[in-house]
Amino acid sequence: MNLDQETLLLASLGDLQQNQMTGAMDKLRALLKEQPDFKLAQLIYADLMAAQVGTISSMGNNDQTDQKALQGLISEARARMSVDRYKPKSDTIPGSLLQMSPNQKHVIVVDTNLSRLYLFENHEGVPKLIRDYYVSYGRGGVDKRVRGDLKTPLGVYFTTGRLTDEQLPPRYGSGALPINYPNAWDQRLGNTGSGIWVHGSPKDTFSRAPQASEGCLSLSNNHFTELDRIVDLGETPVLIGTGFEWLDEANWKQKQKAFNQVVDSWRKDWESRNTETYLSHYSEEFNNGEIGFKRFADHKRRVNSNKSFINVDIENLSIYQHPDNPDLFIATFTQNYKSDNYSNSSVKRQYWINEAGRWRIAYEGEPQKGKP
Repeated sequence: MNLDQETLLLASLGDLQQNQMTGAMDKLRALLKEQPDFKLAQLIYADLMAAQVGTISSMGNNDQTDQKALQGLISEARARMSVDRYKPKSDTIPGSLLQMSPNQKHVIVVDTNLSRLYLFENHEGVPKLIRDYYVSYGRGGVDKRVRGDLKTPLGVYFTTGRLTDEQLPPRYGSGALPINYPNAWDQRLGNTGSGIWVHGSPKDTFSRAPQASEGCLSLSNNHFTELDRIVDLGETPVLIGTGFEWLDEANWKQKQKAFNQVVDSWRKDWESRNTETYLSHYSEEFNNGEIGFKRFADHKRRVNSNKSFINVDIENLSIYQHPDNPDLFIATFTQNYKSDNYSNSSVKRQYWINEAGRWRIAYEGEPQKGKP
């Protein structure tokens, strides 16, 4: 029986709900033969063996597991069983995933409420769901703010490379994809901590309870290996949230167009050399980590006054909305700037905030590899 381990587990739980004990036992035996370290499957199988006959009313009846481990396994079962109930409709797209750039082949979306990681592929600009996996996150919950709080951060992040099995302690499993926490916005908020990764599971464990890591996102090793083979080692976006709005393609394209217009309006107003109109796209709370709005505005007024023309071209634009804060979105692009006395090409990342219904830039800077 060549089925994914989770498919077999869910099929066995479905048999249990129908009181089809033989079918459940057969599937669990096949599952444990294929994956003998799958502790949740071990627990359910042991319960069935102990029950012999009748309907199983609760997990852990055989009293062979300590309560902390048992509760973790029960939570894992609930998370896995919720897959079909809350599975997004076919051909829908998370509303936070607004635009993939042409050079971004994949996007990772993590819904911590469902303990689920979704992998999207770029199909000529339209994200298509190609994989989804059970995932464990931080023991302290979510919304990381402080080093050592054991929480998983929420927001828009990017992978910064790869750590191999040989570089890691056994608890990280078959490898890791570090992400850029704390990013520029986290640093602005004063959030601390580091070392947040997407990684495998301990070598002696197939999977973990929904909240079992120290803040990272942990998959089973076979799923991490599959994910690792697919995604790029560079800047793959990672969106982490507690719940996502899923849109059909028509509504998604309409929303995408609106956010594209926000960025393009900023670009056009810069080209117009009407500096005050251009500066109206910036929040008075603007700070790039070095200067605030007043010094930034004074600099732009001085520089732009000497220009006879300004051309700004944007390439490889990506736009992602914060999953848990719809009043924040992140735009990243290659900016090709040219004027009568200066030309430059650079990668720019902007954090836009909604101020009383108007989108304004609160941060912009040039991201560096391995950094926010």
